[in-house]
Amino acid sequence: MGDICVGCEELLESSSHLFMHCKVAHLVWYEIFKWLGVVLVMPPNLFYLFDYFSAAAFSKKSSKGFRMVWHAVLWSIWKARNNKIFNGIAVDPLEIAEEAKVVSWK
Repeated sequence: MGDICVGCEELLESSSHLFMHCKVAHLVWYEIFKWLGVVLVMPPNLFYLFDYFSAAAFSKKSSKGFRMVWHAVLWSIWKARNNKIFNGIAVDPLEIAEEAKVVSWK
């Protein structure tokens, strides 16, 4: 597979692409935003996404929860990537989003 993203299998993998700009990542974030009731345009990098994501919360307590979700999404995308590379398991954005939801609220 080399340096090609295992999610979209089209473009070179970078952290920005893998976690934000890949078709798979876009679908994962769309599902997460919908679940949280957040409308957000995808920013250019992960730092802005973290800031926007934290600011989208309506209270200090929910801001902490939103940050937990953000971390769970990144971890779930990374785990799916590794499952594809090392175990040949197909990448499914809806499954990734569901896993992130479960992990973030354990």
